[in-house]
Amino acid sequence: MTVLKHNSGNIGGINPVQYIFWEDVAAYTVDLTTLAGSITLKSDKRWKYLYATPETIHLEVKEEDTPAGIKYTCQLKMLIPKDRAEVEIALRDLNNRNLIFKLLDKNGVCRFIGSMDAPMKKLGKLLKPNSAEGFNGWEVVFTAEFSAPAAYGESSGTPFMP
Repeated sequence: MTVLKHNSGNIGGINPVQYIFWEDVAAYTVDLTTLAGSITLKSDKRWKYLYATPETIHLEVKEEDTPAGIKYTCQLKMLIPKDRAEVEIALRDLNNRNLIFKLLDKNGVCRFIGSMDAPMKKLGKLLKPNSAEGFNGWEVVFTAEFSAPAAYGESSGTPFMP
């Protein structure tokens, strides 16, 4: 396969993140040849939004060669502002849960991070700076390891802007 120069803009940044609990997925299919993915939710379930400070959502996927083949280690990191009860309660509900994320970047590219076999898991820490200029809120990190790259979802071609 040949990779050619792209013919459109290449803007960085991920827009607000959507997530679903693993048990709320009715069907998740991925064509490993094209990396096209599709997620169907159970009838009474909807994607939920997880707000983070703009420009703080960071996705990193590393490829690692192992005796069993290439392993993809994924880390989704974000800063959720302000130490407040409603944030901590919402984040606590994500503890020990199997999560699948739907990310849409500012180029309009949609990716599903997490799968039925390898869902994402949450860890977090509260940051309270000693100066007024520092970040006050939660640093949240979601991680998982996969045997295949994250699937691309159908995208409208226009990025979600809150």
